[in-house]
Amino acid sequence: MDTITHGIVGALIGKAFFAGRDEPSANGQPARSDHGARVAIVAATLGAIFPDIDTFAGPLAHNSLAILEWHRNITHSVVMLPVWAILLALLTTILARWRGWQSPSWPRLFLICAVGLASHIFLDVITSFGTMVWSPIRYTRVAWDWMFILDFTLVALALVPQLVAWSLRRPDRQKWRAVGVWIACTGAAFAIYAVAVAAGFPFARWVVGLASALVALAVGVPAIDGWGFRVRRSSWCRVGFVLVAAYIALAGVAHHAALARTESFADAHHLRVENIGALPTPPSVASWDGLVRTPEGVYRLPIDLRHAEMPAAIYYADSARARTITEASELHPVQVYLWFARFPWFRSTESNGQRGLDISDLQFLRISEAAPGASIGPGAASFAIEVVFDRSGRAVSADWAQPSK
Repeated sequence: MDTITHGIVGALIGKAFFAGRDEPSANGQPARSDHGARVAIVAATLGAIFPDIDTFAGPLAHNSLAILEWHRNITHSVVMLPVWAILLALLTTILARWRGWQSPSWPRLFLICAVGLASHIFLDVITSFGTMVWSPIRYTRVAWDWMFILDFTLVALALVPQLVAWSLRRPDRQKWRAVGVWIACTGAAFAIYAVAVAAGFPFARWVVGLASALVALAVGVPAIDGWGFRVRRSSWCRVGFVLVAAYIALAGVAHHAALARTESFADAHHLRVENIGALPTPPSVASWDGLVRTPEGVYRLPIDLRHAEMPAAIYYADSARARTITEASELHPVQVYLWFARFPWFRSTESNGQRGLDISDLQFLRISEAAPGASIGPGAASFAIEVVFDRSGRAVSADWAQPSK
């Protein structure tokens, strides 16, 4: 997941389970939080975003392969989680003393930070990128493939209950806060629609209207007869937590169904399977890509769980010879890439009389080039590497491929 989503979920967990028994607004008075609630929420949020600190390691070390070698490595490890929780608890304690905030006990802070860290690791594991949860003992990547790396439905389910609770904490300002929340969320829905269309993941326009209406109901209905003012913030956020958990469970069930279809395709065509998976594609949990790596190439099945028929497969045949791939594999960047890639596709290239090899991981194929019959150039995947050979056939360099126009 992206860091912003992690932070939103971390804050949700902090408010739902660690911010104490806050007092809801009564007789027109603002709601009151337990002492230490602010520090608890900060600790949960900090724990939830901390693992992505590894994204700064690559630029600092000038390592162009850091996104593969270092990202989701040691900071995303369950083995190292207690160490990071101790560090973050100490950091939160120092921050609280500096700001003069009342803080929970240190053991409780440790627990809060540990839960925040665990939420980050879990949300990354259910995506397809792969997370080295056992490092530094083992560096294998765990990927459950349940959810796309950026899921706006999950973000909304985690964020809206927090916004509802915020709008109700000041009865004298509830109307203006509710209107502000509705305008902001509706604007975000339109922006997401525009970005989705530009990225090649369009969805129906009525979804924007539905999202806007649901937010309006969420912030408006609790104010009717004032019943929402009597509900604690923790209760609103626990509702959000349950909704997030249910949505993730739904994605897991959908993944199981998509993987079953992919495996049925491989069995029906008697494929020699080297790797197989069903990967989520936005914007719906009903949309998936079934991928099957064979010794000769990769099959891709665009799956829509709303339809029972088996999709037509797209076949990406390798055009590079085994000797060329073996030669390229002597280079360190290629070794790192092939360790990372789950569905590599090998293509021979030639530019200005110089022979090359393009290796793309088809789980990251850009959607604009994924349609049947589309012309796919070098760098078609978001993560693709290009190998250059000299005239004697020796691999001399490998670097990230430049996306084709």
